[in-house]
Amino acid sequence: MQLHQASPARRVLSGQGALQELAAEVSRGGGSRVVLVTSATLRAQTTLVDQVVAELEGHHLATFSEVGEHTPLSAVSQLQDLLEQTAADCVVSFGGGSVIDGVKAAVHQRGADRILHVAVPTTLSGAEFTPTAGVTEDETRLKRGLRDPAAAPAIVLLDPEVTLATPERLWLSSGIRALDHAVETQWAPEGDPLAGLLVRAAIPKLMAALRECRRDPEDLVARYEAQLGAWWAATGLAGSTMGPSHQLGRLLGATFQVPHGITSCVFLPATLEWQLDRDPSLVAVLCGPFGVGSPEEVVFACRQFIAGLGLPTDLAGAGLDQGTRVRFLEMVPPEWHPIVERVGRG
Repeated sequence: MQLHQASPARRVLSGQGALQELAAEVSRGGGSRVVLVTSATLRAQTTLVDQVVAELEGHHLATFSEVGEHTPLSAVSQLQDLLEQTAADCVVSFGGGSVIDGVKAAVHQRGADRILHVAVPTTLSGAEFTPTAGVTEDETRLKRGLRDPAAAPAIVLLDPEVTLATPERLWLSSGIRALDHAVETQWAPEGDPLAGLLVRAAIPKLMAALRECRRDPEDLVARYEAQLGAWWAATGLAGSTMGPSHQLGRLLGATFQVPHGITSCVFLPATLEWQLDRDPSLVAVLCGPFGVGSPEEVVFACRQFIAGLGLPTDLAGAGLDQGTRVRFLEMVPPEWHPIVERVGRG
């Protein structure tokens, strides 16, 4: 028996100008008292946050910009307090996966039945379509997960124009994160048939769009295509178990402060190679989506694609020195040592 578990998002508005529907969507969802949550970088270095506040019209109560990379628990606690102090009935998350996860976690703690979550993502992380969130303990750097479909965004606005200020490395690497979602959903033991269909379509769409984004960062059509590909790649995440690329990335990212998009750049090709050694049929199903003729070529095509975007494919390129690479290997389950050894030779 196979099962498809739908994304928590009830409404997805996509395309240029989607942001202009924000106030209407908040009202449609029953919200009237809105806290806007964004990143410090977006708030300090762009005018986009002011634009979002303007779109919220009279609904805006406060803006919170303390959620940093990997979603520190201390920031989640601060946001939870703010939601209580303002008696907010809606939170708009405007940013990447860490911001969206931070809102999920705070809404979960506050009581998801009382707060509407609306997401306006600026990266391709796909967090807006998942019921899960990862929160990192400040002192131990351990990342804890939570699952609460009611705390996830009920409404998602995909507007390519708001992504123009996203740094190129973040945009492209979050696109590889989406590619990673697609590949590991294809392999997931749940065997979701709808997700399988969509992720196989997402892979070539993402690859073509990211190449165009690399060629012309201002290409709004390419950015929108990338958003669609990331959406399709995330369709099965609500009910699919992710594999070693994601698990290793979570461990590396939280412990050593490596962005999740970069962890996917490093581990996805190596995980494909590991699977090739274990079960070539799992890689063979990806030949069509990657546009190649053999499983061996899938591994090569993936690695070359990532490198062609100017992104790293080993731990040295991700900024880890030899000593840190050895420490990381000691933290990894023995079954996945071959993956880490492949990416730790730089």
